[in-house]
Amino acid sequence: MQQYTEKHLEDHLESRLLASGFRSVHYTAFDRRLGLLPDEVLAFIKDSQPKQYEKLSRLYEGDTDRKIVQYLSDQISKRGIVDVLRQPVKDRGVALQMVFFEPKSGLNPEHSALYHKNRFTLVRQLHFSPQNEQSIDVVLCLNGIPLITLELKNHFTGQTVTDAQKQYNKRNHKELIFQFKRCLVHFCVDNDAVYMSSRLSENTKWLPYNKGIENPIFEGGHKVHYLWDEILQPGSLLDIIENFVMVVSESKIRYDGYKQKVVEEKSDVLLFPRYHQLDAIRSIRKAVMAQGTGRNFLVQHTTGAGKSYEIGWLAHILASLYRSSTDTERIFDSIIVLTDRTVLDKQLRDTILSLQQTTGVVNPVDKTSKQLREYLEKGKDIIISTVQKFPVISEVIGELGDRNFAIIIDEAHSSQSGNTSKHIKKALTKGQLGGAEPDEDETEDYDDIDRTVLSEIQSRGRQKNISYFAFTGTPKGKTLELFGEKKTEAGQVRFVPFHTYTMRQSIAEGFTHDVLAHYCTYERYFKLHSKLEADDREVPKSKVMRQLVHFVDIQEHTIREKVQVMLDHFVHHTAKNINGVARAMLVTRSRLHCVKYMIEMRRQMAAKGLPYSCLCAFSGSVHDPDTGKDYTESSLNGLDRNVSIPYGLKDPRFRILIVANKYQTGFDEPMLHTMFVDKMMSGLQAVQTLSRLNRTMSGKTNTFVLDFVNEPDDILAAFQPYFQSTYLDGETDPNLLYDLERDIRGFHLFTQYEMDEFARIFYDKSKDNELFMSIVGKVVDRFKEIASPEQKDLFKSKVQSYLRLYSYIAQVANFADVDLEKLFVFLQYINKKLPRREQEDINHILGAIDLDSFRVAKTWEGRITLAAEDGPMEPLTPGEGKGTQEEVLDMLSEIVRVLNDTYGVDMNEEHKIHLRNAEKRLEQHQGIQEAFAGDNSESNRQFIFGKAFEEILLSYVNDHFEFYKLLTQGKQKEVVREILYQNYKQRFEGRG
Repeated sequence: MQQYTEKHLEDHLESRLLASGFRSVHYTAFDRRLGLLPDEVLAFIKDSQPKQYEKLSRLYEGDTDRKIVQYLSDQISKRGIVDVLRQPVKDRGVALQMVFFEPKSGLNPEHSALYHKNRFTLVRQLHFSPQNEQSIDVVLCLNGIPLITLELKNHFTGQTVTDAQKQYNKRNHKELIFQFKRCLVHFCVDNDAVYMSSRLSENTKWLPYNKGIENPIFEGGHKVHYLWDEILQPGSLLDIIENFVMVVSESKIRYDGYKQKVVEEKSDVLLFPRYHQLDAIRSIRKAVMAQGTGRNFLVQHTTGAGKSYEIGWLAHILASLYRSSTDTERIFDSIIVLTDRTVLDKQLRDTILSLQQTTGVVNPVDKTSKQLREYLEKGKDIIISTVQKFPVISEVIGELGDRNFAIIIDEAHSSQSGNTSKHIKKALTKGQLGGAEPDEDETEDYDDIDRTVLSEIQSRGRQKNISYFAFTGTPKGKTLELFGEKKTEAGQVRFVPFHTYTMRQSIAEGFTHDVLAHYCTYERYFKLHSKLEADDREVPKSKVMRQLVHFVDIQEHTIREKVQVMLDHFVHHTAKNINGVARAMLVTRSRLHCVKYMIEMRRQMAAKGLPYSCLCAFSGSVHDPDTGKDYTESSLNGLDRNVSIPYGLKDPRFRILIVANKYQTGFDEPMLHTMFVDKMMSGLQAVQTLSRLNRTMSGKTNTFVLDFVNEPDDILAAFQPYFQSTYLDGETDPNLLYDLERDIRGFHLFTQYEMDEFARIFYDKSKDNELFMSIVGKVVDRFKEIASPEQKDLFKSKVQSYLRLYSYIAQVANFADVDLEKLFVFLQYINKKLPRREQEDINHILGAIDLDSFRVAKTWEGRITLAAEDGPMEPLTPGEGKGTQEEVLDMLSEIVRVLNDTYGVDMNEEHKIHLRNAEKRLEQHQGIQEAFAGDNSESNRQFIFGKAFEEILLSYVNDHFEFYKLLTQGKQKEVVREILYQNYKQRFEGRG
């Protein structure tokens, strides 16, 4: 049997490309000194541009062919292949086009004929060097210019892509064909995997070019068939050259030891789109061309996907997109790129501008909303703005309803729901009704006010002239329902992203680090002493417990102990990482904590004689009640006025950044290796905060998290939905609004007439809003007459649930109920005027408490392992609407005792782990689950829970008797059981 060799793989690749329009030429046709196929270059020019060739012949007066190819080679070396292919090569006043791209519209029929004159050639075993006979397996050329080189390896002869990478790395990179910007990209290929690089060196950074973590089985042959069947096809290559591949200038900020300052260095980078980037943008383009405007797209691409470039590519492609090659009008009149953070707006603006090929296409809104209005009215191609500018102009913008808009949203979260999104849609659709337009016979009885209300409803819903393209790595349920693909299988509705590049793939491919790979938790143990035992009183239990824990965590001794733990770890571990330049971030729970940590950390650093210090980041001014001093970020840091914190952290004099809210999103510092967490985090906040560590750089092999507050299970629950593709399991039911409307009207605080009268005044621009104040005031007075505080809280809860749900449903559901819209606006004003429930002042209690003892101890260390499965989200619901439950009162001394029993110094690290495991076993106990799920009284639930608790406690007698004895001494068992019961009950009710 014949062995399958590397030659057979070459044969297969060649046959596939020859069938798609390539021609094969012998390697002897390649001029090693020019780096070109001269005959192909000249044949293309003579065929496509005969007049230009004739003119050059007259100007050269002989030896024309040699001079043309020599000049072309020189231009490629000077300008780079991308610029030579996109812009004319001007020789003695004669402009030569080296490629003709596919026409986008029917505006220029002559261009189509030129497009078909492009010449695609393939050279096998191309001998590239004038000094020796080394060869490249396959080289692909366009009009005689080498575009792509490929080294092929075959598993059946014992070689893989790794061998191809080594082969490239060892070659002489001064050879013309390997020089930077002479070729678009270099591929290493075996039967199963593809890697690429656009810049070769001895230490080339090879990037995966695969469909997933592993390429799927292909029944028709090799797993990597997509490379020649999709990417290397003639039409695909022309598309890549015209719309994707780009040389950009990227900035790198580093500390220059010689100059003793932070410097910014710029270098050229040749961007060849990665597979998922190309697939995402092309899939969107295909769908838009097929379906037109009015459809939404959600792209779930995680950190490391290169979202900024994806957004840039998409913006430019959409700006010149036609439904077919015969159309003469673009699909979209303007492309609007939105972000909700100013810092990201600048980053995105710079990226999109760097991709601009024609001056004036990209128009950043860097001044006022008036500038934005002018850009929209003039129909500028690409407009970049922050979302905050839209509400300002929503009432005054010109008539734009007859134009089509593409809105690209960077990091789409809840900022695109509610009134902000309404203002965007209203601004772009003034003068037309989009979304679910009611039939004419349904609106014939509407008065002018009702028609105005109906227009407001339409301004929130989906619009026929607007398409949304939302990019995020962490979509919420709202985001999925607003922008995702609606799928129905076996009657079950599910919303999924249009395209995904997962956190799992980004980590596996080495574009980001796994920030959960090295996680460590510490627990605080303390004892309190109350001075009020002789004159005790009842106080709100949960509120006081929160205040007392906060009291402990802000104490000087507490912060000193935690700083000691952090600095010990930083000095002995973190500081040595990333070739000795690793940085750390401390995330605190408040600005005051940030200040106190900053002062204490600097004190301990000086005491240890460390050659570096720390920086802090927080907004505004902070008053420290213990010292009476006011602090600001700049006064504590002492940086020069023109030095920002990101720049300052590059300076080796500063190794730790202490933050309170700032820099927990949108801060990309690859030197961040370690994060110290002293703040409760959950859900999206936990993912975004910890992901500050995931950036890669040379020498960075891992990350580390030391957490004083959060449990590993909670962090796992936060990350799991975003590890792979996220989906919404079900859809929001619009009819839930009618249940809430009925409940709210059931309080009889207003009449239909009052609501209609409010709407008549509110929507009539000729009337003063002061006229409806009396209506709102009457409703508020009736609210105050409600005797029961619980009923007051219930009404407020129902109102807030309605406002939240209606604001969302109005965007995703195709319905138009004028009364619901009136109620929505009416309740917005009532909700703002409703008095708040008075809260008992408990601040004086802290003065009666002393901290007897405090210590921290490690409780867990290891990898938080995420499951390789998609993550579900639940649809939006109105909530329970039960109102604020009456606060449980307890004696202050009892609360102190409970805290001491829970966090006391007598319970060591091992005991704490056993207690946590016992709680997990109770959570999973089937009998308890059935008791809470069924129609059981409180006493029955407590009985069943207590019985299960006794069983679990007895299981510790043989193996962990010390723990069993500790929990059964005195009343401690009852206290622990009650705490565990209340914890279980709260979690159960939260799920309900």
